[in-house]
Amino acid sequence: MFGSLNKTKLIKNDLKGIAKLMYQDVSDDNWDQENLTKRNLDFTIESIRYIDAYTKRLGTTQMGRELLKNHFDNFVVRIGAYIGEVIKRNIYQDYKWYEYDSVYHFSSALD
Repeated sequence: MFGSLNKTKLIKNDLKGIAKLMYQDVSDDNWDQENLTKRNLDFTIESIRYIDAYTKRLGTTQMGRELLKNHFDNFVVRIGAYIGEVIKRNIYQDYKWYEYDSVYHFSSALD
């Protein structure tokens, strides 16, 4: 009778702060300092070209490969959060982030 009271709730997760780290927590590299700025990373569709160039640099420069080797998960989350925020701001629809575990436990289809 009261089983529905114990049902797992979806937990919202605002990744805006993580997305902003793309320009707030930048390496000392000249390219990064000049391109990964709040002005360039303004969450527009056009700003994705800076993320694209950045990911190419991560894979093709010695410094980038070293960063990926040591901090791969951080880069995946930050870049994914940034791209997700761009989508969120440009689709003009209701769009929310949820914590993975809460979605997993909420949806029986994922069992």
